[in-house]
Amino acid sequence: MNTPAGITGDRYDVSGQGAATGKEKHTMIVGIDITPLTKTPTGIGLYTRHLLRELVVLDGPAGFCGLAAGVRPLDKENIPVRYRRVPVPSRLMYQAWARLKRPWADMLLGGLDVFHAVNYVLPPLKHARGVLSIHDLGFLRNPEWFSPKVMKPFARAIREDALRADAVIAVSGATRDDIVSLLGIPHEKIRVIHEAADDTFKPVPRDIAGRQVRDALGVTGPYLLFVSTVEARKNVTGLLTAFSRADLPHQLVVAGGAGWRSAEVFELAEKLGLNDRVVFTGYLRDRSLLPALYSAADAFVFPSWHEGFGLPVLEAMACGCPVIASNASSLPEIGGDAAMYVSPENTDELARKMELVTGDAALNNTLRERGITRAAGFSWRACAEETRDCYRSLV
Repeated sequence: MNTPAGITGDRYDVSGQGAATGKEKHTMIVGIDITPLTKTPTGIGLYTRHLLRELVVLDGPAGFCGLAAGVRPLDKENIPVRYRRVPVPSRLMYQAWARLKRPWADMLLGGLDVFHAVNYVLPPLKHARGVLSIHDLGFLRNPEWFSPKVMKPFARAIREDALRADAVIAVSGATRDDIVSLLGIPHEKIRVIHEAADDTFKPVPRDIAGRQVRDALGVTGPYLLFVSTVEARKNVTGLLTAFSRADLPHQLVVAGGAGWRSAEVFELAEKLGLNDRVVFTGYLRDRSLLPALYSAADAFVFPSWHEGFGLPVLEAMACGCPVIASNASSLPEIGGDAAMYVSPENTDELARKMELVTGDAALNNTLRERGITRAAGFSWRACAEETRDCYRSLV
């Protein structure tokens, strides 16, 4: 790939195809923002990993390439295409794109037909058509749930970028509705393409799963589970309050890294006298433990205030774990009739639902069976096929 004047960057070829020379003939060349593909991925990083993997399975690696900004180490083992990395802090790159309208992302990659921005920011493009994925707009609806340092750059640019995009992908119908109402984007410009739990999420026999959790985390008795970043919008404080009121012999396992206002959660656990009953695992670098963690839990509890999709709900269902979720935003859309729902502000009701699901064996088994069936209706292959259809509609 040619490097435009004034831009320096690392160039890699991990696909075995060789760097682009301009002589290859492909029906369509798609560039994808792979900046979120770090060694410690959260939701958008996992979305990018699974989408890119399935696109390559469908069409081979030659028609795709990646662009990464930032200084965090990339997860090279999960980047199956040639890519270019510009080692500039991503925030500075976003500022250059917003203020200077340069550098053109498609020119950094030697020319493209389509560029897919997976993480809210659509860079300036000279010739390529632009696709923008929007995962949720909670930072516009309730900015107090988010760090201003993270929220403000996205909030300033998201409407302009969505208007400039040739197509917008929403990960749920709830997010599509927010895009229409909060950004004023025409309904017909938006495609709803659901995410999925990956193939590693499936039931692990309970005795085996229990041993794995005991060996990894020291949890020996029955437990309820929460999986996600510990941050304000996830309503972990409400979860702790409800757990303290429920008459249960269980522990509560909170699996996720510390996020915005997480100190409030740890302080509340101490105030409620829950330190001996709540296990905070921190970010689980070994994601291979998650299927066992879901499979051995008596219930997965997710009282989040707002979710663009709610991937942990689908992961829990795929592993046969009964789900109690909030009735807010996208969660009923994703969980369907396979979960029990509760208003996120009603901690007494949440406590009762915990007691009900763990104490009623027939209900517990029904939720397990329904969850497995529900999760099977979502797949990353379908996500990739629908996303590829979106690309092709623009070329």
